[in-house]
Amino acid sequence: MVEVECPLCTSTVDLGSNITGTYECPYCHEDFEYESSLEDYRGGIKANMGVAKVVKPFAGYYRLGNLVDETGGFFGFFYFILLLFPPVLVIHLALVYFQVLRYKLGGHPSKMLTKVDHLYIHPNGRVIVPLNQIAPFSLAPFKFNIEGKMQIKTTLLEGRWKSVSIIKGRKTYFELVDLEYSDSAKEEVYQFLRRFDLEERVRKTYYQPS
Repeated sequence: MVEVECPLCTSTVDLGSNITGTYECPYCHEDFEYESSLEDYRGGIKANMGVAKVVKPFAGYYRLGNLVDETGGFFGFFYFILLLFPPVLVIHLALVYFQVLRYKLGGHPSKMLTKVDHLYIHPNGRVIVPLNQIAPFSLAPFKFNIEGKMQIKTTLLEGRWKSVSIIKGRKTYFELVDLEYSDSAKEEVYQFLRRFDLEERVRKTYYQPS
């Protein structure tokens, strides 16, 4: 939900999305322009974070994390940098496609594929992880059941909870990221995962100025 003030009649209007464009005021019925900002975008992320029960597409499941994917811009810039170094780009793409094919052939997905901004968990321990999509591949969600030998792993950056994962040995079943945007969302996610009585592991990372 994004609420703005109509510049013509000063009424508060719920845009329903955070997309730059032309909107019609439901009060004065005049058109006005709206331009989204980074703060509005982050506000939308915070509003969608935490734990929420869902109806579609996974009835009975709870969504953990947010529904706004911020990774596109970063990866676009990342691949732009790699274009400056063709040999490195070729090696990187070969590694990515190898990981994708390995998963499609029945292997465990790589950590890169399971690093997500949201996922779905049923109270019975069934987890559905919408994997990162790699063009031109369409990847089915990764599904697994939480079991006692798994661990909850949290990563802290400068004292702030940055991500939470479920791991088993060297396998990462998911890494839920972008949790640093909202303290209340972190608490919701933490309390939800605690119900599965898994051993907890904390990994601290520190920012070192250059």
